Amino acid sequence: MKTLSLRRLESKSWRANQQDGLFDLFFGILFLGLGMGSLAEWLGGAEIVNLLVLMGIQFGGALLLWLGRRRYTAPRVGCVLFAAPRKRRIRTTRIVLGACVAVTATIVVLTAVAGRSGGLFAGSISRYTVSATASVLVFLPLAAIAYFQEFPRVLVHAGLFAAAEFGGTVLEHLDGVPFPRMIAFGAAALISATIGIVIFTRFMRIPIARMDEEADDEA
Repeated sequence: MKTLSLRRLESKSWRANQQDGLFDLFFGILFLGLGMGSLAEWLGGAEIVNLLVLMGIQFGGALLLWLGRRRYTAPRVGCVLFAAPRKRRIRTTRIVLGACVAVTATIVVLTAVAGRSGGLFAGSISRYTVSATASVLVFLPLAAIAYFQEFPRVLVHAGLFAAAEFGGTVLEHLDGVPFPRMIAFGAAALISATIGIVIFTRFMRIPIARMDEEADDEA
């Protein structure tokens, strides 16, 4: 019989809990919210409309993530009680994700103001500065989540955000490109959603009993 390692069992259960693809789909919805918010802005909507579109889609994504975890993930990985350090990291992750949502909302406001204001802030250098700053402010905490939560795929989505944010600004300064930021964030949303769908489809093929068997094999 193998030596029982509670830490190893917990780590395995945690990794299994992240292999449903729903978190990847959640990022796809976040990017879609950013794209739709920028589309509303491009179509001439007021800043409050852009913000409501963004927040509505993002909170809808959070709700779908919660429901999906209850409906599809929990029956396959079981109800796992993680240790206190893991619980603290989970709470920290939620706080960081909330902060990222707040940053993305701020980005919508800043880009809208930058596009409609006069003076230096409306120039291309200022828009690039805003995009670069936003990319760093979102990428770094997501990279920390990827490391401390043993979830390296988050780095992919962090990179997609940075690329879409900066790429959208580049497209804004190209003549004849319609709804540029929608194109940039739409592409990021498509990639994240595709990753999530592929992983989720594979996850759903795993019989519920198999998770229990794998846990028993570790004992």
